[in-house]
Amino acid sequence: MTKIEIITQLIAAKETEKETAAAIVAELEQSRTDTLYDVVDGYFSGAFTLDDVYIKKPSSAGYSSSSYEVKRPQKDSSYDKELMTIRFNKSWNSSEYEKIETSMYSTSDNSQFELERIFTNGEVAKVLLDHGDDIIAEVNAVNELDSKEINDARTALYKIENDISSLKSEINDIQINQAETKLSGEGLVFGEGQKGAMDLRWDWTIRGINSAKILSKTASGKSCNIEIQAYDNEPQVYEKVRMSNVEALLWQYRDNVINV
Repeated sequence: MTKIEIITQLIAAKETEKETAAAIVAELEQSRTDTLYDVVDGYFSGAFTLDDVYIKKPSSAGYSSSSYEVKRPQKDSSYDKELMTIRFNKSWNSSEYEKIETSMYSTSDNSQFELERIFTNGEVAKVLLDHGDDIIAEVNAVNELDSKEINDARTALYKIENDISSLKSEINDIQINQAETKLSGEGLVFGEGQKGAMDLRWDWTIRGINSAKILSKTASGKSCNIEIQAYDNEPQVYEKVRMSNVEALLWQYRDNVINV
């Protein structure tokens, strides 16, 4: 078994670990989202005159988990209409929510639905005036209680992701080194339909490269004489080509030959 095959097996194992770790993070975040919703929704229990008004539970963690939509079914509509949005806000340097912001649309429509929306929004405002500070305090208490467990789970997930990234980088290094050895030895040979391309100079690009081989390098190693066979042309030697240009062939060989 080659080293790349061994590393590939390690990556597969890490990917399985990643799935498990990601599921744990998602479960913990959803649990916190559910608990926060119960806190917010609890304060509005019995607050609405209309019995079809409700607080929509956030669908995901993250930014949207701090926003709660007050909604109500609307006649002849396939979706429930948002009456107001309640959003918990914190300053950029704070871990705790500091205030509750509201947003709502304005309209000149005086239909029964819109007039009922206005007084429903007033009922939301009354709850926030009476209990806004208590709501913020309870929401912050839930966040503080759950944050360490969630952060630990996220850290474990990030570590696995970094391990996978490092392993993939190791494979990449091996493949580039293989291509570099070939380029300075027997030469690189591209397959049908996957030709190479590189800049010989800043204003000169050669495409359709079938094969390439470094013949010699300058004393500094920053330039080389390289033999290139492109399209149906005879091989041709190009002198003092910058190695930084030649390196493009290594990546192309990795993608078009080694990884095919």
